[in-house]
Amino acid sequence: MTSATAPAIRTHKLAGLRADTLAGYLGALGLLRTITAQKDPAARLAWSGDVAVLSTSLSADELTGWLVDEYAPSPIVSPWNAGSGFAGNGKSVTAEKALDAFRRSEQPRFAGLRAVIEQADQVVAIARERGWEGGPLWAADRKADVVRLCRARLSDEALPWLDVAVTLTTDDVRFSPLTGTGGNFGRQELSATFLQRLLLVAGPDARRAKAWAWAQAALFGREDVPYLRDTVGQYDPGRAGGILSSPHEKADDAGFANPWSLILSLEGTLLFASAVTRRNHTALGESALPFLTRASAVGYDTAATGEEVKGEQWIPLWPQPAGLAEVEHLLGEGRAQWNGRQARTGLEFTLAVASLGVDRGLSAFRRFVIASRLGQNPLAVPVGRLPVQAHSEVEVLRAPYEWLQRLKRIALPAGVATALRRTEQSVYDAAAGGGGAALARFVIEFGRLHQTVGKSGAVRGQLGPFYTTKPGDWLALLPDSDELWIAAGFASLQDPQPDRSLCGLVSRVQAQPGKYGRRELTWSDRTATRLDLNGATLATVLAQAHRLCTFPAGSPSPNAVGEDDGGRVVSSSFQQGQVLPVGLVQDYALGKLDDQLTADYLNGLLALGCRYTTAAAWPRTPKPLLHPMLAALLPFYGTTPLPLRPVGLPKDDHSADFSTRPVARPEWITRLLAAGPSSISADVLRWLSINGCPPVLEAADLTRMPIDGARLAGALLLRVPSSHRTRAVIHVAAVAAQPTSQPSEGARS
Repeated sequence: MTSATAPAIRTHKLAGLRADTLAGYLGALGLLRTITAQKDPAARLAWSGDVAVLSTSLSADELTGWLVDEYAPSPIVSPWNAGSGFAGNGKSVTAEKALDAFRRSEQPRFAGLRAVIEQADQVVAIARERGWEGGPLWAADRKADVVRLCRARLSDEALPWLDVAVTLTTDDVRFSPLTGTGGNFGRQELSATFLQRLLLVAGPDARRAKAWAWAQAALFGREDVPYLRDTVGQYDPGRAGGILSSPHEKADDAGFANPWSLILSLEGTLLFASAVTRRNHTALGESALPFLTRASAVGYDTAATGEEVKGEQWIPLWPQPAGLAEVEHLLGEGRAQWNGRQARTGLEFTLAVASLGVDRGLSAFRRFVIASRLGQNPLAVPVGRLPVQAHSEVEVLRAPYEWLQRLKRIALPAGVATALRRTEQSVYDAAAGGGGAALARFVIEFGRLHQTVGKSGAVRGQLGPFYTTKPGDWLALLPDSDELWIAAGFASLQDPQPDRSLCGLVSRVQAQPGKYGRRELTWSDRTATRLDLNGATLATVLAQAHRLCTFPAGSPSPNAVGEDDGGRVVSSSFQQGQVLPVGLVQDYALGKLDDQLTADYLNGLLALGCRYTTAAAWPRTPKPLLHPMLAALLPFYGTTPLPLRPVGLPKDDHSADFSTRPVARPEWITRLLAAGPSSISADVLRWLSINGCPPVLEAADLTRMPIDGARLAGALLLRVPSSHRTRAVIHVAAVAAQPTSQPSEGARS
């Protein structure tokens, strides 16, 4: 056919086939599958938002007319089910009548269906001859044999339905949540319902006007067409009837069914069978259908602990028109990878989508939770739409996620289980595009969970603390807040030699030398400070940690000159850690920050590992007027000398320049905790003078403004730039800074 005679391509927005219900999505797939095979091989399907868009040579009326007058149904029969009508015992009257009607039908469009029904009759006869009957139809231990017989005797056209409804294992059968228990949803047998609905729209007694109107409603969303009051099934729970669906309220259990909707939906399920024979395992252990996962009770408001959930069906949407072969390939591959493996749960699927572990060209996924509601009826409940979009926040979740998975394999006490659910919800929120705020919630929830596990004797004996050699750059990803930066300042404090960190003082995690010199983390029964870190204990815990830094366990007490008995200088300052501006440190010391938020961030960063960054990442704050007591103490708590000079010298006169690193008295922190700042103010000024910094203030001047001793003790652990320490000593002593560049204390080493 030349381009001059090629039929025009028409594009139809099918408002009745929407992806916000599983029925609408499957119906669109069913329409593409049947029209491609029977009428227009060049048909294409795409999605505009949630609306199916069909490209075809048929007009809207021609499309409707083909469906009503020419459509040849796939042979969807289930001789393995008692309710399918093949039992012939009068217990499923409507199903048996539907089968008989198609056995007698002479319409050419039903020829394939008639042939498979005859084959299924032979299967039933052979199975009965072999004595496999029992129960409603077949003995429980013979159902797998009946399915094998179906696979051997039925034609290839019948196998897609068998594959999508039943999965044969070595010695049993398993079922897919997409099609219920071998094609049963409670008391509804799908193949029987399929045949009954076919009779309504194409049987000998069907009224063409009704069939046309129903087709228009199913395809184009007409809502002026009266529906059947009948069972809808799981695919469109919004039309399932029940309470408030009619004036009859609870007594009216019928739904609002369009016959074509179920017919097209079941035709659509057959496309999912294309992946079954390509797989030799399954995430669910129940089926091998693509994009089907175990359920995760996160990410939707109706999630309930203990609810019977069969699984989750995720459905892909694509914006560019795709033919049947392309859709079959997409579903056949079913690619959704997270951390190097196929996604096994709804949460992993979310992470796969957010890390682009799915096929290219997809715009979004719709998520359906198949849960038992309205009694024992499973319903495909729509719970969200997830755009296919990379979120950088997801990368830092890879290692913590694996630790969470190891935790889930343990029988958890209620408190740990609750903390784990909150943490998984925060993982979902971050993967679903919640941004920095969602990732901040994850840091907080992970810290709380980690702390809860550390306090649970039953759990910590089976799972060690979280540890990774490549912690995430949390400061670059989380939204700026003063509490976060203060928490990072504390969490990143460490000394490589000897192995010392703040984490070992304020948490239940201890570092031990492991094999081949590797660092291993273990749980301890209690923290070194004897207090668990939270908002109420934050100031005390950090002050006690500083005290323990000054007097390491088992070490001799320092003597009066600030040296230990071996003549070594005593210092509580850490060699590495995130450097913070002095104004932020002062805000913590003066109690201007939210202690609970700071503690939450600190617990999370301690658990996850916190890297310190360069000076370029410092939060920018104005140069504050320093509290005199903080200004007097800061020069004593640092790791580099301060370049100073007497006041009043010309800039080019360097004859009196000097460098000093004042050494803090080891008992100062203890006295700050016990008696407050006034107990050490005179001593601090005296030691400043000894180190060449003559004070310009009296001891009483240092404490004229109130400041809490415990907060001050904790704040002195934090690392500030050398230039800020120099500026601090200038506030209280008759010295000036040397007119040269200053070393950048705390830069990345």
